Amino acid sequence: MLIGIDVRPLMHGRVSGVENYIRSLMEALFDVDDEHSYVLFYNSHHDCSQFLPSFDGRRVKVVRTKYPNKLLHLMWRFLKWPKIDWLIEKKLKRKIDVLFVPDPRPSPVSNSVRKVMTFHDFSFERYPQHFSWRSRLWFKILNPSHEIASSDAIIAVSEFTRDEAIDLYQVDEKKVVVVPEAVPGVLKPVFDEARLQEVKEKYHLPDRFFLTFSTLEPRKNLESVMKAFSVFQKKHPLETYRLVLAGRQDSKMFGKVFFEDHPDIQVSGFVDEEDKAVVYSLARGLVFVSTYEGFGLPVLEAMACGTPVIASSVASMPEVAGEAALLVDPYDVEAIADAMERLTMDDIHNGYIEKGLERVKSFSWKKAARSTLKVLTSSLKK
Repeated sequence: MLIGIDVRPLMHGRVSGVENYIRSLMEALFDVDDEHSYVLFYNSHHDCSQFLPSFDGRRVKVVRTKYPNKLLHLMWRFLKWPKIDWLIEKKLKRKIDVLFVPDPRPSPVSNSVRKVMTFHDFSFERYPQHFSWRSRLWFKILNPSHEIASSDAIIAVSEFTRDEAIDLYQVDEKKVVVVPEAVPGVLKPVFDEARLQEVKEKYHLPDRFFLTFSTLEPRKNLESVMKAFSVFQKKHPLETYRLVLAGRQDSKMFGKVFFEDHPDIQVSGFVDEEDKAVVYSLARGLVFVSTYEGFGLPVLEAMACGTPVIASSVASMPEVAGEAALLVDPYDVEAIADAMERLTMDDIHNGYIEKGLERVKSFSWKKAARSTLKVLTSSLKK
């Protein structure tokens, strides 16, 4: 079989949850599958091969087209033309059997080609007010209901996301398959004192701090985190804990998020991928109480680095964290503050380190790759 993978989301060279998902899954797919061949498709005037994961060129080919992206998206949205399999066949002289779209994109294919698409969350449906007008326009162009209807199978990264797809689009339950994510790269506890000090100085991190690691945007519920930390500080006026907000700032939306000019709260900004494990390892705990997540990858990342987690008791977080995190109502400021206080106690802190390290073993990219491959090949057999 020849399996096409739409790698257009990688063309910007960003490092975020979706890009990590696609790279990690592809690397695992190429590792566990020695039966099928693959073709990676993207459209760009620039050579973006440096953003692709390494692969065996004998079994994995790349097809690149150079059409104007805006025009192509509009043609795909309204004309459903040109078919992606035609573009691949024109270059490769061979038809694909299935197209895997690992992040929703307009992606018309011929009736003879099966399509499998991954949805990571539906925050754009639940919280449109948290997106810029450009993002809302993009989702109009995407037309998710059409993409779901035209896909032979949908992969959801959590049971929560599966339920959302069924609720929002009345999808046949049999069409949606859950394939959980895993920790990208090699994240593990860092004990090297020199490396810890180096990263601490690079990001001007305090000696003891709680960490929030996410894009700085409204649905991440930063207002509750900061209010909870203020409550925590009032109960511990002699403590020297700080709160660090790390992650890419959504410059258009961040201004709408509550923020106090508080000396104990620090916005550290984007953290380089190679420093992520160190930042997690330096933190006393991760506070990740988002009101909506399709999966909540920072929960697993922190656990993999031996960092205890305070997570929301809503959306996908309970199924990802299991009993290995302190689960709290994301709107209950006192409960979040109480969870922080509990993590200052060494016995509780150490207990959640062990629980987290054990929990993260339940997730692996090889397991995800095998499950994804089963979905892809099952769709071929219809």
